[in-house]
Amino acid sequence: MNEDDSLMDRVLDFISETAVYESAAAACRIGYAVPGGNSGSLMSFSHLLEKFVHLDFTEDEAIRHWERILLVAQQLERKLGQHVSAYLAIVDYFTSAEHVFDSPVLIEVHVLRKTEELAMLDGLTGAFNRRYMDVALKKELNRSTRYGKQFSLIILDIDDFKRLNDTYGHEVGDIVLQEFSDAARSAIREEDVFCRYGGEEFLVILPETDTSGAYVLAERIRHQLESAAIHETYGITFSAGTVTYPDYADNSADLLRRVDRALYQAKFNGKNQTVSAVADTL
Repeated sequence: MNEDDSLMDRVLDFISETAVYESAAAACRIGYAVPGGNSGSLMSFSHLLEKFVHLDFTEDEAIRHWERILLVAQQLERKLGQHVSAYLAIVDYFTSAEHVFDSPVLIEVHVLRKTEELAMLDGLTGAFNRRYMDVALKKELNRSTRYGKQFSLIILDIDDFKRLNDTYGHEVGDIVLQEFSDAARSAIREEDVFCRYGGEEFLVILPETDTSGAYVLAERIRHQLESAAIHETYGITFSAGTVTYPDYADNSADLLRRVDRALYQAKFNGKNQTVSAVADTL
């Protein structure tokens, strides 16, 4: 990748994040101060500077771009007679002033993809969200039924998470959720789907995986967690339940019910272990 391509990719990521940020904050615009004392609808300087630096711009580059974006915003506002969004000002700047892009069409396609991607993710942990989980589970159930394949679910629940929150506060709790998610995702396979089920619970969809394979993967996640900083610092462990289709359940509701009961059994047995749903015992 040459330097121009690298710049283009960084700018595309920046513009996409700006568009998503503005969409989320549409009901309460975040103002900025412009020369002359007027206020507009762009993000604050510190927020934008942080974004630029995060995308490998130097602080000098970030300041230079920001000052020019402000000028473009002012010009557009004078021309249109109204405030303009950060997205509009930045797109105009990088297409008309900096000529990083020949057309805003490429930007629009990239922003659409980024927005769709972020809509599927849990904002805190980066795992797929519950809404996406429901869709993915239905698709895997249909695929496995059609081709006569097995698949399994693992539900993971961080042990004593409420006590951790009460003892150390929600900020530490958020860090634990993030690092737990990272550890789990690093242990699963590329084809597996890792989702935040709710609170401190996560669910993994395992295509073409039997009961023993699901158990092995759950224990691999446990091993990965044991090497994570949150395990050493806070003694974090988790309990897990597994269930396999079509062996022990034949629809989404039963799969979720039985994997949840397997998790409950793991908790009842003393936590920090995996229990697999088998026959009619769970």
